[in-house]
Amino acid sequence: MAKICMTHGWHDDNKGDSAILMGTIDFLDQLIDAEQGRSDVSGAGVAKAEGHRIDILPIDDQVFATERGPFRHIRRRYRERVTVGQPLMPPMRDKLRFVTSLLGLGAKMMFGKQGKSGNDIIDAADLVVVKGGHIFHNGSFKKTLSSWLALIGYLAPVMLARKAGKRVLLLGHSFGPFKTPAQERFFLRTLSDCLVVSREEITHAMTQKADPKLPHALLGTDMAFAMAPRGSDEHAAVKTPNGVASPYAVITLRDWWGLDQQAFAERVEVLSRSLLESRERLGIERLLVVPHVLGPTDIENDQRISQLVFDHLQKALAAAQGGEDLATRIELVQGDPSPDALVDLYRDAQFLVGTRFHSVIFALMSGTPVYALSYCGPKAPGIMRDFGLGDSVQDIENFDPARIVADIEQLVADKAFPALAEKVIAEKLAITADITRDFLRRAPGRAGVWGQRELKLNDAAFPAPVATATTAAPVNSAPADAGAADTMAADAPAGDNSATAAHDSEPVVRGA
Repeated sequence: MAKICMTHGWHDDNKGDSAILMGTIDFLDQLIDAEQGRSDVSGAGVAKAEGHRIDILPIDDQVFATERGPFRHIRRRYRERVTVGQPLMPPMRDKLRFVTSLLGLGAKMMFGKQGKSGNDIIDAADLVVVKGGHIFHNGSFKKTLSSWLALIGYLAPVMLARKAGKRVLLLGHSFGPFKTPAQERFFLRTLSDCLVVSREEITHAMTQKADPKLPHALLGTDMAFAMAPRGSDEHAAVKTPNGVASPYAVITLRDWWGLDQQAFAERVEVLSRSLLESRERLGIERLLVVPHVLGPTDIENDQRISQLVFDHLQKALAAAQGGEDLATRIELVQGDPSPDALVDLYRDAQFLVGTRFHSVIFALMSGTPVYALSYCGPKAPGIMRDFGLGDSVQDIENFDPARIVADIEQLVADKAFPALAEKVIAEKLAITADITRDFLRRAPGRAGVWGQRELKLNDAAFPAPVATATTAAPVNSAPADAGAADTMAADAPAGDNSATAAHDSEPVVRGA
């Protein structure tokens, strides 16, 4: 049983971050064999707490002092084999503790001094994994000094792990923006001995421009796609009110810095009315408003904006001629669902309009037709483009409801989409698995010894899907055979990981 330290853990109120942690654990459980044999991530093996030992180091201790405890769904899912330690760095708002921890980090880096318990967890780990997502950025800081301190605080676990000579994996990340070019160079140089798997093309392009070029930086996918969903009955009453199945669609909403909430609510009203008026063509009877994220910070809590928009919809529709019936067809879903429960809810929906990025990912995992409202950088446009849905994205602040309805009608009519989505996900996970296996099998870098024990890897995990004549080829799909891969490698521009040549400085992507 391997000891795996996962750093930068975030609160279970954010269902997307929770799913990233779950997907990464499931991914490593399949990729690295346990001593007692393969762990079954979907059945009794995990229920009996078998599989690898996971130590989670949170990114912020003060945020975790909330009414709902952090990692509650993760603890329940993986039981006693998951423990939660103390963050290596406190938040910058606690200036005294932050400076003290910064001095401790310097002592550890210079003299190898032991500090708080988090350092001991890293020292004892066979593998250090930095949780994916959009963690590493500091472009919003007004002062350069503060941005430097924040960046060093984010990088502290990576720096300590490299100092201890550990294997370090960054799986499924988005980077930037950074305050200054010097900070971007410092950040990328810190990752020089790590495996860096980006989840979208803009971040991957940044790693390819690093000086010196990162030898183990490739394009993979968001690790939430690796989550092995488990059955859930948390939303049984929502899906079948009065015991009768009633077809529904889902919309997820979120607040955003500077968002005009009233204008947003009015656009959602037009969209909701149009969707329900087209319900016969779309095959739905109801529209569920789902708060996908419950916190832990105010701006992350979708309950407030969801309630605000829901109240606006009820009032506006009830007052309009012929709107009384439509008002009864809109429901606000309550509760604290697990990521598994949300995947289950979205799987049975006819379609989903998602503002929350990981509600879009959950729908794609389920093969559910989806339309995305983008609110932060390249992640939503990038992931939708991977599935051939690059035109099914609009900005949260000025989206056109009529365009969404017309596009959804086409998506619902496309019966080949579920199989296509499954194929794209399988291919991306196969490539990510091969990148990771190859890195773990390599000799140590200049940081020294990578752990004291060899990890037994499972070559059968995440096989590439077999192409069939009836399955549509996804956008940017990998070549089907070695000959095609060689041809593609010869023609591909620098930084394209669709096929990677076998070279000492480049990982071998066997799944391509």
